[in-house]
Amino acid sequence: MGLTFLHAISVQDKRMKKRSRRRRRRQREIQDSNTWVAPDFPVDLLIQILARLHAKSVMRFKCSSKYLSSLLCSRYFCNLFLRVPSQLQPQPRIYMTLLDDISYSKSVLLSSAPSTCPSSVVFDQDLTLRRMGGYSLRSVRGFMWFTICLEACIYNPSTRQLVVLPFIESSNIDPYNVIHFLCHDPVNDQYKLLCVIMSKDIQMFKSELWVFVLEAGGSWKRVAKDFHPHCPTSLEVTMNGVLYYLAWTDSHTFVLVSFDIMSEEFNMIQVPRKAGDVLTILKVRAILINYGGKVAVFDYTYFRRNNGKLDIWVMEDWRKKEWSMKTMALQPSQVHFITRNKWRPKAISLKDNVMWIPQKLTSPFYYFYHDLRINDLKKVEVKGIPARYFSMPERTRYFDIEFMDSGENILEFKQ
Repeated sequence: MGLTFLHAISVQDKRMKKRSRRRRRRQREIQDSNTWVAPDFPVDLLIQILARLHAKSVMRFKCSSKYLSSLLCSRYFCNLFLRVPSQLQPQPRIYMTLLDDISYSKSVLLSSAPSTCPSSVVFDQDLTLRRMGGYSLRSVRGFMWFTICLEACIYNPSTRQLVVLPFIESSNIDPYNVIHFLCHDPVNDQYKLLCVIMSKDIQMFKSELWVFVLEAGGSWKRVAKDFHPHCPTSLEVTMNGVLYYLAWTDSHTFVLVSFDIMSEEFNMIQVPRKAGDVLTILKVRAILINYGGKVAVFDYTYFRRNNGKLDIWVMEDWRKKEWSMKTMALQPSQVHFITRNKWRPKAISLKDNVMWIPQKLTSPFYYFYHDLRINDLKKVEVKGIPARYFSMPERTRYFDIEFMDSGENILEFKQ
């Protein structure tokens, strides 16, 4: 009986040691994050599942292991995440920058919540970081950029990363103003920032072109030194790897400039006008838009005088310098919405759509979507703007609104 008892103790002891070894082995597998992969789980399937998650969830997974961090930070996954549709990804959002010219520290960046009501949006998120908020708010592929104190600032609302690029100290123009354009080279999968430096004296028409490739160790480099001096406008359109913007080469010559993002080559052609029209830099009111998949000039110079009529000049063939022109008039029942107050149009990422924004910040605040396909205006009321901005003097405040589609970008730039 004694031997039987000792044998039972020995067997139990072996079982306990075996369980202990299994437990320690599982703990080592979990802790060894460099080599841990879900057993018998295809990596391709894992990537497809992760690409359909919300950006916040993906950012949390980055911190769970080195393996997942390297996977989720790869360019392949970031591009896939941007392309793959997800029911969890948010609806298109509206962003608003409110700038206090007296105290930049009081400037804010607001984001709207996804809305099921098409007639209103509510700013419910304050995305403000240090040095946040600036002029000419624009967006591309989930990033937004703006300019403050001549510095270019690039912000990713999904990762909350803010990149502030350095001054261009070697310019030959002084004093100067700057306009920045963020663009993406689809061939080399590079993000580039184009900076146009121009003289503060608009009658001089001096300019320099600089490019910053957003990669580790990137720096400003001057390009196209012999390109015609010009004074650009701040709104651009990017199509098929080419960035387009409007500019003036003198007080009476209005041009369309193209920038090939991959080769960094520039070209320009003159924008046509109706017979009898006299061009002046202070008179023309126009922006660039995506009209039917083509670059077009949205000319609203005589919009108020002609009771809601505007011209759309479509670039049909760049090499042949061929344009087509279409005159559009707002519906009689909607003309008074825009003509009775001062509004400015702004191109958005939606094709054949323009956003009309008031030039003054007033309460209640609203804007219009202009669907050019059916020539119809849709009014959208904006709620959630801090009340103190409505009471500030106009000369000390600035605001801008930007529409961003539902795509989220989890790419973080290495500095």
